[in-house]
Amino acid sequence: MEAFGQNARDRRAVGLAGVAALHVLVAYALLTGLGKNLVKIIEQKVEVAVISEPPPPPPPPPKIEKVIKDTAPPPPQQQPAYVPPPIVAPTTQSTNTVQATSEVKAPSAPAVPQATAAPVAAPAGPISTAGNCSKFGGLEFPRKALSEDISGVVTLVYKTNGEGKLAEIISSKFSSGIPPSFRSQFLQAAKQSLQGNHCKPDTIFEQELSFKLDSE
Repeated sequence: MEAFGQNARDRRAVGLAGVAALHVLVAYALLTGLGKNLVKIIEQKVEVAVISEPPPPPPPPPKIEKVIKDTAPPPPQQQPAYVPPPIVAPTTQSTNTVQATSEVKAPSAPAVPQATAAPVAAPAGPISTAGNCSKFGGLEFPRKALSEDISGVVTLVYKTNGEGKLAEIISSKFSSGIPPSFRSQFLQAAKQSLQGNHCKPDTIFEQELSFKLDSE
C-alpha cells in the first residue's frame, strides 16, 4: 500500500513537472518570436480560407430596349406637267416692189401776208378818282404836325393793281404850307389813306388829300 501511494505521487510530480516545462517552452517561444510565426501561419490560413471562397456572380446587365420610330415615307414628288414648246411659224420676207411714179407739182399758192399785232396802247395819263373809285380810305392827321398847327394839301399820282388796290406811288407834291421837315409825315399819312381805296384796276390816278385844321 505504501509503495502504490509512493508511485502515484511520483507520477503526479512528473506530470506537474511536464506541464510546467510545457508552459516554460510556450513562454520561451513567445519571447523568442516563435509565437509570431504561429500567428502568421494562423493569419495565412485564415486569408487563404477567405480568398478561396468563390466571388458572387456579377449582376445581369440592364436590358436595353431599342425603340424604332415608325417614320412615314416621304410624299411622292409631283412631276411638273409637260408643257410643249411653242411652235414658231416660219417668217417669210416680203419683197417690196418699188414703182416709179412721176410727181406733178401743183402750183404754189401765193403767200398770205401775216397780220401784225397792234401795238399795246400805253396807259393813259392820270385820271381823277371821282367816279372811278367805289371806296376811299380815311385820312388821319399827323400828330406832330397837328400839335404845331401845320396843315396843307398833298397831291399824289399812283397806280392800281389788278384788284384796284394801291400798287405804287408815282409822284407826290406838297403845298407851301407843309415844311420839308414834315413832308415825310404827311406822305406816310396819305399813303395809308390810299391803301383803303378801291378803284378801277390797272389805272393811274391823281388825287388831292387835304389836311386842314378845325380852325381853318
